Amino acid sequence: MPSPGPSRFSTGDLIGPLLVFLGGFLLAAALALPTLYVDTLRTIPLSTDVTTVAPAKGTARILDPCSLGTPTARVVDAELTRQQRYVAVRPADADRVTLQAGTSIRAENLTIDGREVDPDTPRPGSDAATADGATPCTDPTITAVRDRITLNRASAEPDLISGAGDQPGSSEIQYDSNTAPVRVPDRHGYTYLLPFGVTESDHVYFDITTRHAVDLRYSGETTVHGRDAARFVADIPDTDLHQIGSGSADGTPPTMITRPAAWFGVPGVDPAREVTATLHHTGRVELAVDTVTGTILDEQITVEQTYRFTDLTLPDHRLTNLQATFAFDDKTQRRQSERATALATPVTVWGRVVPIVAAIAGVGAIAGGLLVINPAWRPRRRATSPSDADPPASS
Repeated sequence: MPSPGPSRFSTGDLIGPLLVFLGGFLLAAALALPTLYVDTLRTIPLSTDVTTVAPAKGTARILDPCSLGTPTARVVDAELTRQQRYVAVRPADADRVTLQAGTSIRAENLTIDGREVDPDTPRPGSDAATADGATPCTDPTITAVRDRITLNRASAEPDLISGAGDQPGSSEIQYDSNTAPVRVPDRHGYTYLLPFGVTESDHVYFDITTRHAVDLRYSGETTVHGRDAARFVADIPDTDLHQIGSGSADGTPPTMITRPAAWFGVPGVDPAREVTATLHHTGRVELAVDTVTGTILDEQITVEQTYRFTDLTLPDHRLTNLQATFAFDDKTQRRQSERATALATPVTVWGRVVPIVAAIAGVGAIAGGLLVINPAWRPRRRATSPSDADPPASS
């Protein structure tokens, strides 16, 4: 009697196990995507390159730099624009990224003696010789700061401590092109962006002008170009910029001025007496932040800078250097909203949509595979009785 041949699985026999395996894979993917892959998307992109434009709201006031060469100080109305750009540079890797940021305030025009004047045109005091060949007073740049900071890509906090073999992080601020950057090794807090999934609670803000880390208080919700946002507020305390080295006496603006009392317009003091004043800064920062991506959708910055006498026996006379409130223009708000959407979309797709679809498809595949493997689990069809059959045709 011939021996039976080897047993072979038919294609139909493999369909059931294959469906079960595919369903298990889809369920595993549905669980792994939100916890493993999506976390890599919730980081500061290495392609970060953001430019913001914030015109001054209403009329701003500045000390005309050219009046440093005139008998009296001249504080004038001005149309100002604050512009900032931050871009990702090295050192950068899977865990850290360095942002290099440039922030400047420029005068679009000045109002002197009731008429508008281009800030780059000669005016009283512009012919005064500078002792060290400093930038002419007709430069429309009121102030400019360059910042370089290495951040943790997940937490958006400064990450300056390097591990074995890692390149040290950067933390330095340059207030004038003619002076060396100031190193800030103990820096902490947010400045240019916040982390993905930032909570609606209090945080810490780092102000690059005063180098103060201050409370960033949650103050409610708002909407910017169709995106929900959390509002945060930070108050910058009064700080003597000359004392902490945020600039120099020969910088733009100078952090210390020595002039006759007549130049300052001090009442009750000998007009010829030489007096010295240093530059003080105070302000407020109000942010509208997309909590999904940490993108700052809108920013309002109020700045007040005044010169105050170092001799406390003199009257409390304050000379305005800069007084303005800056806010993102509509184009910047729209661009930041679009950026937030672009960053949030992959997180939503891979963290929510794909896992849901994969889970549903996985359950369906497993159920289908089990039905193929065990036909007894299939729903039975109702047997057809003879009485249900069609009656024979009559002859």
